[in-house]
Amino acid sequence: MNYFEYKGISYPFKSIYFHSADAEYIVSCEDLEKALLPDGSSYDSEEARFIDEQIFFFLSFDMLNQSEEVIEQYVSEAL
Repeated sequence: MNYFEYKGISYPFKSIYFHSADAEYIVSCEDLEKALLPDGSSYDSEEARFIDEQIFFFLSFDMLNQSEEVIEQYVSEAL
């Protein structure tokens, strides 16, 4: 597992290959989304915007710990 560092806290992320899109995307945890967008709509900083623009989808910690196949299926159904 890899991590984004934001405001001194490490947030996990995974790079997942999505077969249906023939592309690799980064997924991370919902806690990071809340840290980047504390009011739900505006970035806390330019660093927050930079990190957010790299992430395709935010997941619960439980889902983030699943296999790549399970994550791909979950995200595909959610979109």
